[in-house]
Amino acid sequence: MSSQAPNRINVFANDPNAKGLGLEQTAPPAGKSPFSIPGWTGAGGLFSPGSPEFEAGELYFVLTRTYAAWSDFFGADFGWEPGFALLPIVPRAGQDFNAYYDRTGLKFFYNTDPKVNQVVYACESSDVVAHECGHAVLDAHHPEYWDSLLGETGAFHEAFGDMSAMLVTLGDPAVRAEILAENGGDLAKSNAVSRLAEQLARAIYDAGNPNAVVSPDALRDAVNAFKYRAPDTLPGSAPASQLSSESHSFSRIFSGAFYDSLVGIYGQLRQANSAMTPDAALAQARADAGHLLAQGLLLAPKGDAPFKTIATSMITADAQNFGGKYFAALRAAFVGRQIISASEAKQLRATRGAAHTRTSALLGTASASIGTPTTVDPTRLRIGEEVPANVRRAVRAPRRPFQLVEDHRRRDNGHVLHYTSTRSMELKGKAMGAARGVVVDLPDSLAVQVDRDGRVESSHYHKSDRAHAKRVRDHVEKLIARDRVYEAREGERVDLAALIDQKKPYYIAYDEQGNKRIRRAFIACGQ
Repeated sequence: MSSQAPNRINVFANDPNAKGLGLEQTAPPAGKSPFSIPGWTGAGGLFSPGSPEFEAGELYFVLTRTYAAWSDFFGADFGWEPGFALLPIVPRAGQDFNAYYDRTGLKFFYNTDPKVNQVVYACESSDVVAHECGHAVLDAHHPEYWDSLLGETGAFHEAFGDMSAMLVTLGDPAVRAEILAENGGDLAKSNAVSRLAEQLARAIYDAGNPNAVVSPDALRDAVNAFKYRAPDTLPGSAPASQLSSESHSFSRIFSGAFYDSLVGIYGQLRQANSAMTPDAALAQARADAGHLLAQGLLLAPKGDAPFKTIATSMITADAQNFGGKYFAALRAAFVGRQIISASEAKQLRATRGAAHTRTSALLGTASASIGTPTTVDPTRLRIGEEVPANVRRAVRAPRRPFQLVEDHRRRDNGHVLHYTSTRSMELKGKAMGAARGVVVDLPDSLAVQVDRDGRVESSHYHKSDRAHAKRVRDHVEKLIARDRVYEAREGERVDLAALIDQKKPYYIAYDEQGNKRIRRAFIACGQ
């Protein structure tokens, strides 16, 4: 250990076990870093892995780069849920092969790999740190996803964490150089970026849990062959080599599609400009793919995150931000993974980003050109007010109350107006167990994009239809069967921190009206 280089730190820019990569010496990143990291003083120093000083530097390095990346992709700085100025970080929260985000901070655990007798610290992996921070980033932009009981929303949360890990590590030149060399430049093959949390996976495998990882060298791998299937047709759990509706397992469909699109963008850039170096093309592909994901999320309706809804919004974002430049790459990825159909992609392309789009679990995606724009003055709208009548007619929203829940101001001084109309259903049947009698909200959601002059540029309406409701019931039934819900009594004060020890990410709660609800306690890196 040395502290003689105060403006340099040792870091893992990927995972400690990543092929071809090891410790790097680098200057601590500059810029905004809204995190409370124990032991980080800003002084730097070349410390060894396994020491608290190294972990403080590693966490500062990865978290600061993660925040900078997503601030760039989303186009603005952002705060944390539920109102932290600095997100608390716990480098050594206890013994476990896992890491967690629980809205009180990021908590990283450690344990000993029994085969090699080495202590594995989750906070020393860029993959794990950027993944967990990704949950906090998504929670900041779509906090309504937190308590969602649509299993696909939980799966998208996991996919977003993995996409965050890939995008952050691809920001490092040494990482890009390694994966460009690893398979002779073929990025479609498994590599140090597509493989996530290699050291953690090895420890879990060595501890006698081979079915919990996709291989001894990867917790998950974005290079996979999984295609979309209705989650209620899948088992609630399965070995990692197979697909199940469990969030970490099902997430691999979307993270795989995203990685496919990134590789497609890289190939397109290389083909379009032969003078562009592979490194420059990969750096550009990483930046553009990150912007497509973030800008798509800004356009996506509030409520839930079905993969089809996010994919559709990303294609719209491509049309609006890149002139449809990457449609072919997005089409190949999302149609290839059967997240959307070829005909749905064709409709979206025809509208050139100026569309009224409707999505639902039962009917899929329908998109029609916007025609003569409707105008609205966002400055006159107030949270809680209903959608203006002329906008309702233009976007063909059903005649039911839609209240404004968010007015998002865009970089171009336009707005995305988010409306929801919520109905409730009660979960019934013996199979629901502790969740019997739980009330679940099913939001119909409408996102209306208007330009700086108040002209409606696009809209996206997502309907929570009967197939959507069926998937919610199926997900809750599987959570109960897997003992993932803590059965709290009415009036009980639930110790949310204790639920991590019990491996129960959800708990029973009661609202002000006495309705029985299911709330989320935490999100874990692994199952």
